[in-house]
Amino acid sequence: MIAEIAGDTASGVRGRGPARRVDGPNLGGVVGLCMALIGTVIGSQRLSDNSFLTHLATGREMIAHGFVHRDVFTWTSQGRELVVQSWLASLLYGFVEQIAGLGGLRLLMAATAGLLAWISWRLSDEAPSLFTRLVVMAPVLVVGAVMWSERPLLIALVLFGMTLLVTRGRGSPVWMVVIGVIWIGVHGSWPLGLVLLAGRAIGARLDHDDPVRELRALKWLGAGILIGGVFNPYGPRLLAFPFELLGRREILSNVAEWRSPSFDVLYARAFLVIVIMLIVAVTRRWSWRTLLPAIVFVAAALVSRRNIPLATLAVIPVLAAGLPSLGRLASGDSSEMTRRLGHVLTVLVVVFPLLLVRPPNLDLSQYPVEAVDAMETAGVSPAVVHVIHPDFVGNYLELRYGDAAAAWIDDRYELHKTSLMADYLTLFDAGPGWREVLDRSGGDVLLWPTDKPLTQLVRDVAGWHTLWADADWTVLCRPDVIGCGESSNLG
Repeated sequence: MIAEIAGDTASGVRGRGPARRVDGPNLGGVVGLCMALIGTVIGSQRLSDNSFLTHLATGREMIAHGFVHRDVFTWTSQGRELVVQSWLASLLYGFVEQIAGLGGLRLLMAATAGLLAWISWRLSDEAPSLFTRLVVMAPVLVVGAVMWSERPLLIALVLFGMTLLVTRGRGSPVWMVVIGVIWIGVHGSWPLGLVLLAGRAIGARLDHDDPVRELRALKWLGAGILIGGVFNPYGPRLLAFPFELLGRREILSNVAEWRSPSFDVLYARAFLVIVIMLIVAVTRRWSWRTLLPAIVFVAAALVSRRNIPLATLAVIPVLAAGLPSLGRLASGDSSEMTRRLGHVLTVLVVVFPLLLVRPPNLDLSQYPVEAVDAMETAGVSPAVVHVIHPDFVGNYLELRYGDAAAAWIDDRYELHKTSLMADYLTLFDAGPGWREVLDRSGGDVLLWPTDKPLTQLVRDVAGWHTLWADADWTVLCRPDVIGCGESSNLG
């Protein structure tokens, strides 16, 4: 018979006589360390996310000149007042880079993703067997391999998971004050923490149970959010930011991550597997306390793919409790072997990221690095002339040129005027009126993907000159731009 345990760190062995206590982690704890190790591998990937580039550029600006209150990165929105929703994350990135370089940032992401993987494992501790927990975790890690990127959302996911752990008796609800203060400073998803706790409290009522723990956590989280929402560099405006952003749905509906998942990529299919597993689980065992918030977050993920990682975490407890037992191995099994493995894995979790993090620390393969180099050589650097480009290229230019206002547009959709966003979408689709938009944009140079229709149109119809062209990117200049000779293809 399996010895009774309390969590993944207790010990016990199977046997005919009294259980012999073995100091160190049990089997569940050992596998949890394996999950953390996988998480560190996911988080230690080279830095490439376009939003992260702007967050890092903002952190650099904060270190150099103080908190950013007006846009300094784009020539179209330059000087416009803004609220940096992830000011605390940007400041953290800036300090870490200053102290430990880009490698230090990768180690930070590795540690954060490793912690998130371990939290995910702990959320599955009600599963009837070890293999059931592994089945639950498999698609979670597939989703994480793509969506646990270096954005501030990664920190928010850890806070979301910690909130779930607190509601399950892992820690005092008073800690939610700290979580709230941090959450509102690192990411605009903090209202979803309130939704999670409210959903669990309502679900407990439907179960005819007393939601005392959820209500205490909700109270303390709300207090932390209020404190963090008042005492910050932007004041109470930080509290309004998520709602102002959602008020721009007409713009967000054109952004890929705000659209419904199409299930044509691996991580979306893994989430679909999670949804199917959820259906199976609720036919066997469920409670409204865990099911109601899971339904809310799954619905949100089906509307907007950016909510998939949050929904994945919310669903784990339901899957763990409802899926059948697979095999006889239990998380509480313990032996001398698990103790030794636990010690080895503990060392690996710490050391392995240090071995993985090697230069180059940035992966800029998706950005037009060579094209911008050619522009600088020709004297038409984005820091000197106005360049029209895709939004994610703006994030790269912000990292490269800092406060030189080199970008035309970026992915800070809450900042830019609706008219600018409309012009960008017209050029992106090469839609009707593209030439009028280009003429009034004030741009001297077009930096655009080679295979997009706009590139050919501007070259052949508008008569702009080619400065650079390769299979990926083309740089076109107005005929009167100095330094941009016709057909001077440097690619």
